[in-house]
Amino acid sequence: MSEYKVSNQNIKFPTKSRQLCSLGYECITTVTLIFIIGFMTSAIFGSVPSTTLRFILTLAIILGISGYYVLCWVTSGQSLAQKSWGLRITNGNGTQVSMRTAFKRFLLSTLFNLTMIAPTMLLFTKHNQYPQDQLLNTQVTVNDEVRNQV
Repeated sequence: MSEYKVSNQNIKFPTKSRQLCSLGYECITTVTLIFIIGFMTSAIFGSVPSTTLRFILTLAIILGISGYYVLCWVTSGQSLAQKSWGLRITNGNGTQVSMRTAFKRFLLSTLFNLTMIAPTMLLFTKHNQYPQDQLLNTQVTVNDEVRNQV
């Protein structure tokens, strides 16, 4: 774990393996959300025509997953996987991300992770940061609160 000093505060950046393990956990969480949202939506709207149901399912899954990640990053800076691995998303100056930044990060994360750009670029970046974090001036840091409790 590398440390980096920004404005009189030590920021601890995660290791590559910690970032990748958290990403794997995020994949499992996302698939679980897809199943839960799909089941609930099908149970509620199951009697509508199949083409309409497909549209409703797609919309519900996109809104549900994006809502989950954006709200997690805006409220605590951590999704379930990031809490488990002791990671936190913050702005470059260490403050909490805004709703707009969290939404942009979600869109870029989706694009970069589905194309495998993010995991590949992680191997070559300074402080083990994903490309979406470099573009948005956000950062993934180690959450000292979690580390101290373990």
